[in-house]
Amino acid sequence: MTPKRAKESRIPVGTQFSPKLISLSGFVAAAVEHSGDREALLEAVWRPEVRIQRPKKEPTKRQRSLPLESAVQYGLLAEDTYEATSLARELALLEPPELFERFARHILLNRGGLRVVEGIEQMRVDALKVTGDSLAEFLSSQGFRVTVHNTAVNTLRMWLAKAGLFPSGRARAWDVNPGAKRRLLRLDDEQIAALAGLTPAQVAFVEGLCALEPKDWVPANEIRDWAEACRGVRIGRGSLPKEVLITLTDAGLIEYETGGTGGGKSSRLRTTDRFDKEVLGPFVRNAIRALDPTLSAYYRKRPEDIFEDLGSTDPDTKGKALEAFAILVMRMLGLRFVGWRKRATAEIDALLEGVLGPVATRWQIQCKNTPSSAVRLEDIAKEVGLLPITGATHLLFIANANFSNDAVDYAREVSSRMAVGIYLLDRDDFNALRESPMSIARLLRVRAEEMLDAGRPEMYRR
Repeated sequence: MTPKRAKESRIPVGTQFSPKLISLSGFVAAAVEHSGDREALLEAVWRPEVRIQRPKKEPTKRQRSLPLESAVQYGLLAEDTYEATSLARELALLEPPELFERFARHILLNRGGLRVVEGIEQMRVDALKVTGDSLAEFLSSQGFRVTVHNTAVNTLRMWLAKAGLFPSGRARAWDVNPGAKRRLLRLDDEQIAALAGLTPAQVAFVEGLCALEPKDWVPANEIRDWAEACRGVRIGRGSLPKEVLITLTDAGLIEYETGGTGGGKSSRLRTTDRFDKEVLGPFVRNAIRALDPTLSAYYRKRPEDIFEDLGSTDPDTKGKALEAFAILVMRMLGLRFVGWRKRATAEIDALLEGVLGPVATRWQIQCKNTPSSAVRLEDIAKEVGLLPITGATHLLFIANANFSNDAVDYAREVSSRMAVGIYLLDRDDFNALRESPMSIARLLRVRAEEMLDAGRPEMYRR
């Protein structure tokens, strides 16, 4: 029986299954020929037509089974039965370069490859050195676990390199080829960011479009009914355009016409040339689970765009901008994203960690965009109550609002009694950050000096 994939890794292990060792065309041919016969497969995958490099000494029983275990995780063999999957049978009919492109597309959409590529792109933006280990650590710190000191991430990169997504040699081996990425995914970065942020109802609607494959104009309620019946979502009868159709139109996937206000007519839609079910189906079923929509969108935004959206009258736009603002603060401090604790339109909680000076720190950050209401004692107390769970060493509140006197007094008292620093940045500080995000370091330094001047870990507002 093949061991199940280790919980700590979200990508295939790839041991003894790199393109330097395995001929993909030879492997899938053997998988089809010996489908379901594990013993025959164990022999076939070590023959010259499959194995490119022969081992220097006879492999152990354990080593002999590793290529099959990797093939299971890559989706070429069925777990337990070792039958060739539909993917393996499809690949067996292809020749390079189509063979490698089809396999790469599968890896990107179904095996966590797109999240790995996005992680590399994000590290490049943050001027971080990319290696197999540093990438695994970066992804794991954001909740997408990849085993460090393992061949998995490098093997995945090598298979993607066979399709042109990375250079084939060692020089600049982790440089993403944006043209190859668009070609393989048939999606641009803006579409990826938009799709990553789809709601469950919108995902179900896209799945309905993929399943029903409308060739021309169709009533939108037919797709809605499929989504509700087959995916268990609920889409308001009078809000279908707002809940679903506008977003998918903005993403370039459909165009629609309203049914008018009389006679109960439904809106109707048709898919565009950019709607590719072979990509969109696996994207919304699998790839979307690995992507953080805020991170995907954030790395496409400029700071000025984020602040503009913070002033939007649309709650959804404002909420996403607040999430992006939290990431912006994180980057200015040199911290790494760990995860979101809560998502809302008026506030966002994030957990960040990193080394500041010689000290390892973990920051619990709450951003509030509520100009009309002050931050209350209860808001501070709620975050303090979560410290045993988050393990944070610092609490940071950034509010486009004032703090009530009770809230400030409570923060002072807690800071004097607990080994945690509570930093309160109010509306004036929020506006200072709007003008210069880099001022976050100066603002925190001012707060830290206030604590020292007081002779104990208290927090004072300016």
